[in-house]
Amino acid sequence: MSIERPSLSRRVVLTGGLAAAVGAVAAVAAVAGCSPRTADTTAPARTDASPTPSPTPTPTPTPATAQEIAARATVPVLCYHQVRPYAANDTSYNRQQLIIPPDAFGRHLDAIREAGYTTIDPAAYHAHLANGAKLPDKPLIMSFDDGKDNQPQNALPALTKRGMVGTWFIMSVVIGNPGWTTADQIRRAADAGHTIGCHTWDHHDVRKYTAADFTKQFDGARATLQKYSGQPVDSFAFPYGAWNEAALPHLAKAGFTTAYQLTEKPLDPKLPQLTLRRQLAVSTWSGAELVAQLEKLTA
Repeated sequence: MSIERPSLSRRVVLTGGLAAAVGAVAAVAAVAGCSPRTADTTAPARTDASPTPSPTPTPTPTPATAQEIAARATVPVLCYHQVRPYAANDTSYNRQQLIIPPDAFGRHLDAIREAGYTTIDPAAYHAHLANGAKLPDKPLIMSFDDGKDNQPQNALPALTKRGMVGTWFIMSVVIGNPGWTTADQIRRAADAGHTIGCHTWDHHDVRKYTAADFTKQFDGARATLQKYSGQPVDSFAFPYGAWNEAALPHLAKAGFTTAYQLTEKPLDPKLPQLTLRRQLAVSTWSGAELVAQLEKLTA
């Protein structure tokens, strides 16, 4: 049986039809946006992503009660005045209570450090009192009253040498006077990490203030010290360490968060943070005697 071969004209027709069909397929692929030779590797969009959780807000600390503040008020606070060699006309009282020679002061600092105490500032103490913030083991505040120029000259370098910080309670009226702290010394101490505190305008007994006195002695003195130090001034030391209940609301209104006495008087039951106790550092104490006194204060 013979098979009929297609004629040339039929082959041309068939070939042309096949090419047209291939072209049509390619056109459809192009319209569809894909290539007939390569597969689409684009990953499909995820539809199962979990929503990002909102951050948990930090709880606001509950303010401590007066009773809680009083219970936390256990940090010893030492009080010094002048740090200089004795002069011939210094009384025996001043030599013991108000003046300590630089070498004796250095021995006090060395004994404090060797006993494991860490100096802190009033801001850290206030955070502990108000919110229960953690303090280092054996915290201690070193404070200096009045603002004599021998404090930045002698006490500040001794503290800095040992990595300690101090709090300087300055009466504003004397700033820049001969023998007293200058505005530049105040700023340098503040910039070095020390605290500038208020000791009223002119060291008058707060128990004798009238209403007008509070504005000058608290608000005015604080504003002056803030201007010179460039830092908030919110700690206060009572002249002579003496206080009365009438002064406390005025201190709080002026912006002070801690205030310090120098008596054995109990803390005020309503505002204990404004009647914190200090210990006058006796100049003739040896280092061991000073540490023994600190241990009594924290027993």
